[in-house]
Amino acid sequence: MKPNQRETLTTEGLRKLFRNNFQMTNQAIELCRYYIRSGHEVPMNKILEEIGRNPHVGYLQDLMALEHEEEEPSKT
Repeated sequence: MKPNQRETLTTEGLRKLFRNNFQMTNQAIELCRYYIRSGHEVPMNKILEEIGRNPHVGYLQDLMALEHEEEEPSKT
């Protein structure tokens, strides 16, 4: 594992992206719930990587909106 990659997988690296630990933890929990509901098995390191790439709170709503659009039949 590269040194930079290892740092991004620690809470120290992720803490810089959130106001507090509760916000970071809630983001991880909600993202895990989303993947569980959608039937995907995602390891924790992938969840942490995704949070590191997309730390904003609206990211989860964006994912759900995209999934909803894919489920709707096209209106042509």
